Order: sequence, then C-alpha cells, then structure tokens
Amino acid sequence: MGVDGETLGQAELFFALGLGMIVISFVLFLITWIRLRRMNKRYKTMLNGKSGADYEELLIDVQERVKTWSQATEANAASLRELKELLKAHKTKVEMVRYSAFDQHGTDLSFSMAILNDYRDGVVLTGIHSREQTFMYAKPLTKGESTYALSPEEKKVIELAAGSTGK
Repeated sequence: MGVDGETLGQAELFFALGLGMIVISFVLFLITWIRLRRMNKRYKTMLNGKSGADYEELLIDVQERVKTWSQATEANAASLRELKELLKAHKTKVEMVRYSAFDQHGTDLSFSMAILNDYRDGVVLTGIHSREQTFMYAKPLTKGESTYALSPEEKKVIELAAGSTGK
C-alpha cells in the first residue's frame, strides 16, 4: 500500500491544524494562568494574612453593630416623636393686633396679644389706652376659648396666632 500525494497533504493539514490548536491552547493557558496569579495576589492582599475565623468574627461584629445602630435609630425616632408632642404644648404662637380703642382718638396705642400653643391654650393680653391711663387685661385661654368675654380684637388676634407657625 502506498501513500499517495493527496493523503500526505491531508496528514500535513491535520498536523498543522493540530499544532495550531496546541499553540492556541497554550496561549489561552498562559492568559488564564496570568489572570489567576493576579486574582490570587489580590485575594491574598484582601485577606492580609487573616484566617477565615477572623473574617467570621468580623462579620459577626458588623452584624452586631448594625443591630445596635438599628435599635439606636428606633430609640431616636421615639424620642423625636415625644419631643414633637412636648413642643405642641409650648407657647410658640404669638401675634399682636394694635388698634384705637376709642374712635375719637386717632392713635393705635391699644393692643391685644395672644400667646398660644398648638392646642390653642394660652393667654390673651389686652392693653386699652386712653389719655389718662392704660388698663391691662389678661384672659386665660383653653382651646381658644376663655371664661371671660372676648372682644372682637381679642378674637381676631387669637385666630391669627392659632394660624401662625410660631415665632
């Protein structure tokens, strides 16, 4: 049996393809090996000489801190809600209206001042000025109402203060 030229050409072709595949495989192996060395170097840098047990302790510590911070955040939110409720009771809404108590006098030396909290509790102060004297009145307020009769100016200043955002 003889080997003809066509069979010899096919053998050379298969040899060349096989050799090419070996070269490509070797190049891919080198690329993979270089990448693996780089990744291994970064991994060792990240570990920095610590053992797996150290990382487990670190993760447990982080979980405990997150839990503590979460509890502290909840406590702060509860305190903030309490403070907001306390602030509603403080007298922070203040308004004043000046007017002429007597039509014959042209000056606005009389006044009414309301000092309220968010519940409309507080006091209304009124100063009635005349030529000879000034009369001062203080009337307590509960929910915007007083046990004493309120003048139109006092009612007006109470509504202004109740609608204000606080000063």
